[in-house]
Amino acid sequence: MVTRLEAAQPLNPTVREALLALRLDVLIPRAYVRQVPDDVEPGVWKLLDGSHPQDLDEWIKVLYGGDSIRVQHDGERLDRQRRGMVTGGRMTSMSSVMRMTAAFLTELQPERGQSFLDLGSGAGVTGMLACLICGSERVVLVDRDPHLVQAVLERLELLGLRPRAIVGDGYLGAPGLGPYHRVLSGFAVEALPMEWLDQLAAGGRLLTTITTRSPSWPGCAVVEKTPKGRVEATLRGVRSGHRPAYGLQWLSVLAHRERIAAESGTSRSTMLAPPENGAYGFWLALDHLAPGLVRDYQAEHLTLVAPDEDSWVVVRPAADGGWTAESVGVRPIWAEVEEVHARWVEAGKPSSYRLDVAADGAQHVTSDTGSGSLKWALPTRTQAEVPSPAEERA
Repeated sequence: MVTRLEAAQPLNPTVREALLALRLDVLIPRAYVRQVPDDVEPGVWKLLDGSHPQDLDEWIKVLYGGDSIRVQHDGERLDRQRRGMVTGGRMTSMSSVMRMTAAFLTELQPERGQSFLDLGSGAGVTGMLACLICGSERVVLVDRDPHLVQAVLERLELLGLRPRAIVGDGYLGAPGLGPYHRVLSGFAVEALPMEWLDQLAAGGRLLTTITTRSPSWPGCAVVEKTPKGRVEATLRGVRSGHRPAYGLQWLSVLAHRERIAAESGTSRSTMLAPPENGAYGFWLALDHLAPGLVRDYQAEHLTLVAPDEDSWVVVRPAADGGWTAESVGVRPIWAEVEEVHARWVEAGKPSSYRLDVAADGAQHVTSDTGSGSLKWALPTRTQAEVPSPAEERA
């Protein structure tokens, strides 16, 4: 697994050493494997038990393949899992793709003796790596699910690792045990929680995924606090990020796929070729300046959907060598794309943006490049629920 990771991206030597020592076989003794495609409902999963001879080979491949690992179904207690098939319901905990975890840790550059806050600790993979790097006594895990927290603590203790853990709202962090030199959020947020910034130590660094209602174009926020306590942050578009925080529902293209294949719309030519997938700075800007869009990455041609407006556009090559945009619905999606793209080009095609955080929590993003900078504001966070009191687990 580590060899594959190194072939794809540079690894911090400290992170590489921790990855080589990572004991996923202890941390995740059972794992689910989906038996039907992701867009087929109800879902069907097989629970592999690493202690069962018939599951052993497949379980090892799942653990060390590098993909996200499904570890919990419908909020179950992990000590009551039983090998076999389950139908319906949903996965309530999955580990992050290892490539992304390694990249985030490499950028965070944690060191021995630094305090580390793992928010939305889930299956404990990031938490274990942090323990191996910083020392378990310097690591704090936070997750809203008591079953996950208890299972992770018990499994880490088998390896002689004893971090502290909080069962509670990840948005609130763990103020009583901070401040922290390194903070990593395992869930995406729409804006930086001020609680996290307050708990970040002077000279510290924080990483989190910034999302909107769209899963298509995540952003990575890198926050540093200067020795004098000033917050400096950047936001850049990235290939992938963490899933959204509990309670935030992403838009989906699934309900529109059959109609897109069956219905023809209004066609017009366009001078704009579909922007490259790797133009992350553009797609990030589009996500915020033309909100409510989601991309169907399984479509043959670029397909953007606005589910709330029941609108979509498909961009295909034209016979004359140009491009044709075929639109359905009231929202002029491709015109919005053309406008944002022109503004992005005028701004100098930025790949990253400055993220300013005001004392009252207001957050503004700006490109600060080119003749006409791109600007937008991140939403002020509102919580639908009153957070439950934090509870420390030992």
